[in-house]
Amino acid sequence: MSEAARVLIVDDHSIVRFGLRQILDQETQFSVCGEAASPVEARREVEARRPDFAIFDLTLGGRDGLGLLRELHDLQPAMRMLVYSAQPELVYAPRAFEAGARGYLMKDAGIEKVLEALAALRRGERYASDAVQRAMFQSAASGRLPLPASLESLSDRELQVLRLLGTGLGTAEIAASLSLSMKTVGTYRERLKLKLGAETALQLERCAADFIRTGSL
Repeated sequence: MSEAARVLIVDDHSIVRFGLRQILDQETQFSVCGEAASPVEARREVEARRPDFAIFDLTLGGRDGLGLLRELHDLQPAMRMLVYSAQPELVYAPRAFEAGARGYLMKDAGIEKVLEALAALRRGERYASDAVQRAMFQSAASGRLPLPASLESLSDRELQVLRLLGTGLGTAEIAASLSLSMKTVGTYRERLKLKLGAETALQLERCAADFIRTGSL
């Protein structure tokens, strides 16, 4: 890429989008071609603008974005996606890479790190913190994700439901957030109880809240 690479910013916080645009507008290697604050806007912008890169928050309107990450990767396979998220990297980075991301950067690392990450992606490299790289290297031999032991067996959707439970949402609210039926969410809750050893709905909710509180989820 000899010309400025076109970057799409996908984040539901206007202040984050503004900050990223300010940083990128000062660079000659990158130019912002569009912004999106929701999954619908993200799909529309990718289809219309075909960006070279996307800076992607995993939680748009409270939703986990792993499914959308896969969808956008399928829609524009050449687009290099950098996840820029507050979600725990040891839990979500490996899954984001599996979904098509090329980099994962925690928001608390500082916005200036975004340029470093994008430059790595532009060189054809992947980008992740040293902690994520060590964890993924150590887990490669066993073929297991570097998650806390009690979360290893969860599917992406189960992880989504558990996180939303941990934020205090009920079954109806989770169903609406993930565009699922209440019956389907109820099934996921029962699976989570079995996998996490919770005997009651209250125990499951407390378990989910503990994962959130300790930064594991």
